[in-house]
Amino acid sequence: MSVKAFPYTSWPIRDLPTPGQSCSTSVMRVLLPVLALTLLSGCATTQSLNLDRAQEDPWEKSNRRVYALNKKLDRYAIKPVTTVYRAVVPRIGRRGISNLYQNYSEPRNFLGYLLQGKLSLAFRSFDRLFLNTTLGVGGLFDVATGLGRPQRDTDFGQTFAQWGIKAGPYVMLPFFGPATLRDGIATPIDFVVDPADIGRNIAFSPSLYWRAGQITGRVVDLRSRLIDAGGDAILADSLDEYTLIKSAYLQRRRAQLYYGNPPPTAEELEEFKDYEPEPAPLAVGAAGAAVASEAPAVEMPETDASSVEAPTATTEPDTSGTSEVITPNAGSN
Repeated sequence: MSVKAFPYTSWPIRDLPTPGQSCSTSVMRVLLPVLALTLLSGCATTQSLNLDRAQEDPWEKSNRRVYALNKKLDRYAIKPVTTVYRAVVPRIGRRGISNLYQNYSEPRNFLGYLLQGKLSLAFRSFDRLFLNTTLGVGGLFDVATGLGRPQRDTDFGQTFAQWGIKAGPYVMLPFFGPATLRDGIATPIDFVVDPADIGRNIAFSPSLYWRAGQITGRVVDLRSRLIDAGGDAILADSLDEYTLIKSAYLQRRRAQLYYGNPPPTAEELEEFKDYEPEPAPLAVGAAGAAVASEAPAVEMPETDASSVEAPTATTEPDTSGTSEVITPNAGSN
């Protein structure tokens, strides 16, 4: 699908102020549609957050072919470059580069959460951008996370879900990897409508080679972080890589759609329904006495007192010579 097919492709250029036009007028032309779209954030429904259709994977056959293509692309191009990058750049340098890219994505997170109507998350992204840009030396250090403000990424796929657009089937995108149909359509918009890229283009007018280099660096950084997270080892131990990746993506995506607090699934509810808690261990002390007082009384079988032989007492001399010790004897010798 061509990027030109999306109506939002040229809006940043179209709304730049023309000669003789005030900048405030241009800003209002941009902000009014954004604020109008924000009102749609309350239209999220259970259907738009449901991923059952994606779980069914009706396009599995073609998706597996695309996955095989992506795997070859990774094996012969992306991973070799990433291996060289990891060999040349030390860990502390790679960490700084990752922080720079994550800080660069905060304006997009701010816009996304604003369009979703999540003002607290939007200004959390703005707070992270301000702290890491100032105290973190332009984003080289992630100061915000240490201050209790970890990053929470978002994208236009999540925004569309809040606007009530259904997820659709699961799809494996060439080069970009797993997605739903909704997220696949939103992926080009994430690149085009990126406030950081728009500001960079207006301020510096970078060449095409510079932009391509920045995108390549972001891909290599993402691949390097996947290695650090143990992704390659997990896939190597898997019997079916495609199914594992699909399951992991849909679980992570579901958590994102519910902002980290997803409701239990039908399978989880069924497991909870069949769950039988183990009996609590016998308590001791005051708590044990309280439990014992609430326990039902247990009837003991009646016994004939005449059949019980009373213990006899015998005396043994005390070697100390001061007293005698009385010991019970259960029976006769």
